[in-house]
Amino acid sequence: MKMNQNIKLKKIYDKTFKKKNRVRETDEFKEVLKIDQWTGKTILDVGCGTGKLAYMIAKKGGKVKGIDYSTTAIETALSKYSHPNLSYEKVDVSKKISGKYDVIISIGTLEHMDQPYTMLKKFKNHLKPRGKIILTSPNWANPRGFILMTLWALFDAPITLADLHYLTPVDFIKWAEQLELKLNWKTIEHSWGGGDKLIADLKQRLPKVFKDMKMNVKQQKIDLFLKWINQRVVPITQLSEEGGAIGIYVLSKRK
Repeated sequence: MKMNQNIKLKKIYDKTFKKKNRVRETDEFKEVLKIDQWTGKTILDVGCGTGKLAYMIAKKGGKVKGIDYSTTAIETALSKYSHPNLSYEKVDVSKKISGKYDVIISIGTLEHMDQPYTMLKKFKNHLKPRGKIILTSPNWANPRGFILMTLWALFDAPITLADLHYLTPVDFIKWAEQLELKLNWKTIEHSWGGGDKLIADLKQRLPKVFKDMKMNVKQQKIDLFLKWINQRVVPITQLSEEGGAIGIYVLSKRK
């Protein structure tokens, strides 16, 4: 099973950021905004994309630096989201981070990095005393993850475009212990992880996955499988607080 490297994904990101109607998961942004009182804080947004979250934090009084290795992303951010408290820089974070920050944010990026734990160690070294790292990442410990990971692990199915790692809260618990950081976490997007959004997503996704695998799976069988999931699994799993499709993790310095 071959794994891509982060540098090979740059063209994918540049192409994605050029899409005019590209929308990020605003629920993630809303949840992140609740985590801190941003006024007067120095914040580094790693993988800032087109700058929307960095802009939202700057409006709340934080002094934000947004960095990304996509030229297209930084150009878009500069044109769309400017604020006196906000600056942007094209940076490959695997090679360079400068300064110390109260908060380092990285939204939906850790799973795309070659060495997630090494990157977290770097983040910690650039925190001020009592600083914190705020991360979000897809959570694969739910029905969505079980189904797609089975296809990926057993049949080499192409289940995502850019993920290099398929993380769960177990990874973040282990990393927090190794880094001697305090961890608080939760999951969101429960319908996507094991509810109605899951069924709708798989209805579109599974035929494409099987086509890419060159497997002739009849639509009737897919529909029967999804019906069983909807009737026998969703009523239970959508009640699980830990089963949301997105994990939100806050790793804090103790002193």
